[in-house]
Amino acid sequence: MVEEELKIRKRLGHYKGTFAQVTSFFGYQGRSGHPSHFDCSLGSTLGFTAGILIEHELTGVAVSVSNLTKKLDEWRVGGVPILELLKAQTKAG
Repeated sequence: MVEEELKIRKRLGHYKGTFAQVTSFFGYQGRSGHPSHFDCSLGSTLGFTAGILIEHELTGVAVSVSNLTKKLDEWRVGGVPILELLKAQTKAG
């Protein structure tokens, strides 16, 4: 529709530019749903725990949450040193 309208305007001398449409595919986004109660609880827990770790000057630490299949008040939060999550490998050459 835009292309047709611009052709008309070009013939009338009201438009001198060029037009090239750009299409988008939103299939994955279209299938997305609202976050569940679990998603919201986990996100809040991760953010709050990160704030506490920062407040206590614990840098280089990733937030961990365990017991996620249990009730919310049974979740356990903490921090894991990021270096403990890495594995050093010697490369040939």
